[in-house]
Amino acid sequence: MCAAVNDPRRAPADVIADALTVHLGPSTARTAMRTFASRIGLSVETLSPADAPRLLEALRPMLRTLLGAVPADDVLEGIRGNLR
Repeated sequence: MCAAVNDPRRAPADVIADALTVHLGPSTARTAMRTFASRIGLSVETLSPADAPRLLEALRPMLRTLLGAVPADDVLEGIRGNLR
């Protein structure tokens, strides 16, 4: 990964996937993103910065189940910071 974490040229889906990979592994992170994006009518391939908050909120319940409420919220807040 050459680009800086908060590099505005990075696709929002890549920023989210990289952050989730630490906790879920690469395959599960990508699958979770595709699944939850689809559920809310989005596509990971065309995810815009404006769409990212909706995807993060869709992922919140799953992350809270897997990581616990506080760690999940910390992960999501960190992703939001990296998307700015």
